[in-house]
Amino acid sequence: MEHLSKISDTLVSFHSDLNRIQTVAGTLAQVEQQHYNDLTKYDDERLARIAVTEQSSSRQLGEIKQLCIAMAQKIEEIQSMAKK
Repeated sequence: MEHLSKISDTLVSFHSDLNRIQTVAGTLAQVEQQHYNDLTKYDDERLARIAVTEQSSSRQLGEIKQLCIAMAQKIEEIQSMAKK
């Protein structure tokens, strides 16, 4: 029974960590998107290249956020099944 308790504690910890990562990734994605929006207002080729990099970073961070959400949902499913 102790083994199941450790697994449950580990799942709770993973879920918490995934939520924190999701929050950070979401916040950073928004910041990167705002940088893109700000940089594309100027008629400067160098800034346009930087803007594209910012937009790419924003997309990647958005993907990380979605992965964290999906993994957290899986953990919730596992926890729910374990309680039955």
